Amino acid sequence: MKLDKRELSLQTMYLKHGLLAFQTMYSQKTIDRWNHLLDPIFQSRKSEEPSYVQSNELLDLGILNEVISTKLLSAITVLDPCPVLFQCHCMEIDWNHITSNTYYSDFDGWHRDHRDPNIKSVYGCRPFSIYIYLTDVKHTSDGAFEIIPGYETGPLESNLNCCNLTGHKGTCFLWNRDLYHRLNEHNLSIKQRILKLSLQTNGWANSRVQLDEFKRARTILNGISPALSYLFGSHFNNNLSIKTIPFTRKGDLPQLKPLDYSAKTEIPSKASIMLRKFKNKVDKALGF
Repeated sequence: MKLDKRELSLQTMYLKHGLLAFQTMYSQKTIDRWNHLLDPIFQSRKSEEPSYVQSNELLDLGILNEVISTKLLSAITVLDPCPVLFQCHCMEIDWNHITSNTYYSDFDGWHRDHRDPNIKSVYGCRPFSIYIYLTDVKHTSDGAFEIIPGYETGPLESNLNCCNLTGHKGTCFLWNRDLYHRLNEHNLSIKQRILKLSLQTNGWANSRVQLDEFKRARTILNGISPALSYLFGSHFNNNLSIKTIPFTRKGDLPQLKPLDYSAKTEIPSKASIMLRKFKNKVDKALGF
């Protein structure tokens, strides 16, 4: 896989940090239009917490084609020439109506995604995810995503340098799923929306490519967009699984933002976690 100077720079930054924060990828006007299209669907699913709009629905709405732009696809294929989706959805979170994700966990929500650390693709690639904020996340308490860059193998502990990813709606970033990360809880009444793509190399076990939503997406995209059809598994689990995605980069890459390492991890003690859990049980028993 031969890379030009800009592509090599993007790859080098990713290999060093495991995190790429992109400059403006989607305009506020575009995000507002997506939200307008999503509003009635989320309204019909407001009893679900969190609620989801799946990949085939995003495709029907015309959102997905805009999300996976030439710039984004160029960045994806620099990192893995055989990328296949295993998650593709938009989620809406009402932090006032779900059980605490961080406060009562052993590590305040910090975790790595479970993947065999010894398995790599023929190109040495590992799974990664992409987040796009569809609502403003101006502060940590607005549901900001936090991650510990460049720390794939060490134990989780306090006082590690981490990035707190805030920004206006449209903020987009990509990260290595082997890194410790968490989504901070939103303490406001406004619901939070995030569009998420997760990718891994073609040929890995991937049960989602057999879901109806992925099959329908392939049917729609076949012959219209071979690259997007490939992302949804058109070449999965056959003798062409290592065939690279039918997409040619033409130098149209996203601009990268510098990373801010000003945040520090604060891991609670075992005693404080036990006390929290005990208090939570008491509160529930008393009906609070």
